[in-house]
Amino acid sequence: MTDWLALANSHETELFDLIERLVMIETPTSDKAANDHISSVVADLLTSIGGVVKVHPQEKFGDHVTADWPADSNDAATQHALIVGHLDTVWPFGTLERMGYTEKEGRLYGPGVLDMKAGIATTIIGLGIVRKQGLWPNRPIKVLFNTDEEVGSPSSRPLVEESAKGAEYALIMEPGQAGAGALKTRRKGLGEFRLLVEGKASHAGAFPERGASAIHELAHRIIELQMMNDWTNGITINTGIISGGSARNTIPAKAEAVIDVRVRTNEQAAEIESKIRALTPTIEGTTLTITGNFHRPPMERTPQLAELAAKLIGWSEDFGFELTEESTGGGSDANLTAAMGVPSADGMGSKGLNPHAEGENIQIGEQINRLALFMKAINSL
Repeated sequence: MTDWLALANSHETELFDLIERLVMIETPTSDKAANDHISSVVADLLTSIGGVVKVHPQEKFGDHVTADWPADSNDAATQHALIVGHLDTVWPFGTLERMGYTEKEGRLYGPGVLDMKAGIATTIIGLGIVRKQGLWPNRPIKVLFNTDEEVGSPSSRPLVEESAKGAEYALIMEPGQAGAGALKTRRKGLGEFRLLVEGKASHAGAFPERGASAIHELAHRIIELQMMNDWTNGITINTGIISGGSARNTIPAKAEAVIDVRVRTNEQAAEIESKIRALTPTIEGTTLTITGNFHRPPMERTPQLAELAAKLIGWSEDFGFELTEESTGGGSDANLTAAMGVPSADGMGSKGLNPHAEGENIQIGEQINRLALFMKAINSL
């Protein structure tokens, strides 16, 4: 019987060396060259452990990477295991020099270490160990690392969805939720909508009656949107950005708002989108144009996902560490894989604090636990 924790502990140096190597490559989403560099690094690493690697060139974002391991025998399971992670971070260049990569009181601190360089390293090291130890499962395995997840996966979404087709399950190597490091078994759907109001300009002092204020009309619609909030049932609508007007003494001819919408269920998404698209102007002389959509569908906790989470939580208990499950308002590529009907365990990658914030860190001892759980999952699911 395999002692997964002992196996993970025996590769501690290898794991943390790779985490450090990846963190030291700064990868803000907007920098294609930086993400191309880290894509090349992980492509070589995946190739070294037997993956059939393909780099997917991109024009705007960094190149995405997939790796495939076909099944070893004819009687293998036909459905593949899918592992998904992202190489980009929210941190601009220069953050590493300012923040540093340091160890303190059992934690490693650095930009992107939690979200999600530790999860990437755990995937690569874990697969390598399982391969070397002869513990490889009798099913195909696919890995996808993209470079645009932090901005909603606009270029990699088709690749995520294509990779998810026919998968038995997906392990999303994002960090666990909050300080507990919980699996995320519910994620809200995310929508972005834009409201553009066009009115009629006029001199605000001499001829105000000749104008039609786009800002005035937009203000009414923002209040209407605000009334759609239902926090108790998980519906949040936030007007996050507004712009408009040309001068203090001119009736504004244009105004625009960017709206963030989050919902728990597909039913809510359809209802709220219908309400937003039904908005109409009430000030004479103004017109309203509405664009946008839900770019991440809700990830709902299906019976299949609940069963997958229960297995992972049970194994963590066998290993002597606590793993729970939670819901979150944020989105990830798990929203996309789950929408394809694939049970998706999100939050496998690491446990730590302060994602996207000063003091981002991972818990060192917990990372060994995560490596053990990942290997067990690949071997046994």
